[in-house]
Amino acid sequence: MNKPTCGDSVYSLFNGGVACSPSSCGQLSQCLPLILKKDSSFGVQLKGCCRKSILDPNALNIIIYILIIPVIGIGSLGALGGGTVKRPFLQAILNYDSDIAGDITSCLMFSAQLVNMIFIFFQNHPDVDERPIINYEIGLIYTLGIPISMCMGSELANFLPLLPLLSFQVLFFVVISPVLLYYAKKQDIIEKSKETNHDLRNQSALLSLTEMKEQNQYSDNQAKLYKIFYDEQCQRFPLTPILITLFNFAINELILLLRSSPQNLSPYFFPDGSTFNDDNKDKGPCKPWNFYVVLLLIAVNMIITTLVYFFQRKKELLKDTINFYNHERYYNKFEKFFLIYTAGWATGFVAGFVGMAAGLMMVITMVQFNLIAAVAGATANYCYFLICLQVFTELIVSNTQDSIISIGDQFFFYGLGIIGVLTFTNLGYYFLKKYKFGHIIFYIDFGIVILNIAGNIAWGVENSDRYGFLALEQQPFTCTSYSN
Repeated sequence: MNKPTCGDSVYSLFNGGVACSPSSCGQLSQCLPLILKKDSSFGVQLKGCCRKSILDPNALNIIIYILIIPVIGIGSLGALGGGTVKRPFLQAILNYDSDIAGDITSCLMFSAQLVNMIFIFFQNHPDVDERPIINYEIGLIYTLGIPISMCMGSELANFLPLLPLLSFQVLFFVVISPVLLYYAKKQDIIEKSKETNHDLRNQSALLSLTEMKEQNQYSDNQAKLYKIFYDEQCQRFPLTPILITLFNFAINELILLLRSSPQNLSPYFFPDGSTFNDDNKDKGPCKPWNFYVVLLLIAVNMIITTLVYFFQRKKELLKDTINFYNHERYYNKFEKFFLIYTAGWATGFVAGFVGMAAGLMMVITMVQFNLIAAVAGATANYCYFLICLQVFTELIVSNTQDSIISIGDQFFFYGLGIIGVLTFTNLGYYFLKKYKFGHIIFYIDFGIVILNIAGNIAWGVENSDRYGFLALEQQPFTCTSYSN
């Protein structure tokens, strides 16, 4: 929002660090005078950190951008996208300001997950070739709670000082690491057992119509009803859950865009990111208006969730009459539905607050709800695509108001994400299907968690060296900045 710019031909990218000193800008940056916009309230002689351009062809840029490709590709197997590279690579090594790193991350996340979803849509269930690998029923419940909780998580992260933020994130990673290893071992045992245990293998498979008649001796009407549900389970693109998911996302996002935050002003009231005017000053980041929008969002979310539950519950009552596939039933008991919905809330909050690890939360909790690892990973990616859409929407809004990253630079990172998925993710799916070792997803996520722990620590030490330890305890945004 009316960010200053750098006039130097070499160091042309404003990289934060307003009122900098020569030692506080880090590598690839210098403390230089800023070009201020007419309506800016900053002083005339203000300096800031100016960095070499994003696509500057220096050795460090080239090496890190090449490394991003396999990290994005491999991380996408476990529903971990751009967040895997933001802290360790973009901030700690390449020294990008959090705003720039966030925009680059958004480009990587969106393009990688878009291509990843194309692969996932055409994959089959490991145990039943007729079924898609995505479980749309449980995915629908998760996506109901993600948009609003992700907003709340990111808002909390925006207002926290860097030290507690990094500390909470590292603590989360440390706690979840042994959980990942536990589930990796558990799934490994299940996969090996399926090779010899026919009953266990059939637990996650649908009965064929012939088997259903032989084992259960259903009447003709019951057999017809079974066939209807069987065909629904085998649909590659079931319209009802997909359309409900997209409708819920669209409604939530339209309401979310009514809010203003320290990062983005509402595009409805400040479409060009201009400073507050008399007509809309009550819609600023720290005004009561934003609280009212949250209340509206919660009310709408509760209404949609309740309608979905009772709509799906009708089907569950019919499934009860034929005991249809009891292993994966999510609407037959309100307690189970509520637990899954709560897991969706936790997923969104972690995605917003930690800046990654949404996939970790989903894969772990989906396995706990009796999905096998491969299906949990694919379904988590389906839900994660909604998170990427939400982040991408924020990117579009912020770049409309203040162009931080140019269109050309955006397409460069779209390309990196696509290449990562076409090569490493695609190859990973091939080996997962060939050797049926879905538990490896947990080890992949564990490795990326360790990488981010190192990145968080490095970023904290780096900031302490530049600005002093006390700077880590200072609140980055305060409402006094927006008082009128």
